[in-house]
Amino acid sequence: MSQFKILTLCHKFKEKRWQKKAANKIFDKKNHFFTKKYTKLNNNYVLLYLEIFKIMATEETTTNSNRKSSSKFWVWILAGALILLTSAYIIDKITSNKKYKNLETKQQQTSEELKKIKTETASKEEAYYDLEKKYNALNSQVGGLKDSSNTKQAEIEKMRIQLAQQDSVVKVINKLVTGAMNGFKNDELKVQVRDGKVYVTMLDKLLFKSGSADVEKKGLDAIKKLSKVLLNNPDIGIMVEGHTDNLPIKTSQYKDNWDLSAARATNIVRLLSNEGLPQKRLTASGRGEFSPVASNNTEAGRAMNRRTEIILTPNLDEIYKLTSK
Repeated sequence: MSQFKILTLCHKFKEKRWQKKAANKIFDKKNHFFTKKYTKLNNNYVLLYLEIFKIMATEETTTNSNRKSSSKFWVWILAGALILLTSAYIIDKITSNKKYKNLETKQQQTSEELKKIKTETASKEEAYYDLEKKYNALNSQVGGLKDSSNTKQAEIEKMRIQLAQQDSVVKVINKLVTGAMNGFKNDELKVQVRDGKVYVTMLDKLLFKSGSADVEKKGLDAIKKLSKVLLNNPDIGIMVEGHTDNLPIKTSQYKDNWDLSAARATNIVRLLSNEGLPQKRLTASGRGEFSPVASNNTEAGRAMNRRTEIILTPNLDEIYKLTSK
């Protein structure tokens, strides 16, 4: 095939009317392999290669036998090259399509993952805002509790000061009363501090005869000495409690031990009042046999239970006023 024919063919290929004719001529829809397999391929260069291959493969040479053999040899070489080019193009096209589909699939997966991430992000943001609201609410509560704690702390500190002052007052009272009563024996009178109060315990041996509520002379002396201390300390509350043992008593004057203990406490209160102590500071209480300090199974124990306790309590209202100033 001469170069002139190939160039003429290429020139004709450029004309649109020839392209359509060449395509119809080469691609037989019923029989051609490329038409069946790749009906969507419509590339002008492929059509050109196939048309050149067809012309070169079918051309008859009119020269001598040597030229004819050489011409056919080069025709088949060029035909093979054209087949390789065409195959490479088709393979490249198929590969490109596969890559495109893979990329399209990945793009779709990425889009779905992005949507999922956006949904999760929105959910986490909503949860974050809820947590932030709870945090602010708790922070507000903590602030309130802190203020309340500070208030409680101030109240506790004030109470501590009051108790310290009360303890100080109790110690002073105990010292004054102990000094005033040092002339009496332990089996007659005791001064003790219990529960923030001063207890002046006078046994019946000092105050009363058995079954009587009349105070003996030695007992009157003890009451007068105690009254002097209490008159000099007007902020002390005074309660008198009468106690007995558990041996039953019944006389024309007293029905039982309860009645007797109340009468004894009342008589002590009257004596303190006669010494000048205001009656509003005085309280009488009969406890009978129901608050023993020792066993009633022995004489020594019963003797300890037969007692009158004068309980001296600092006035907390006065102490509170001093603390508030």
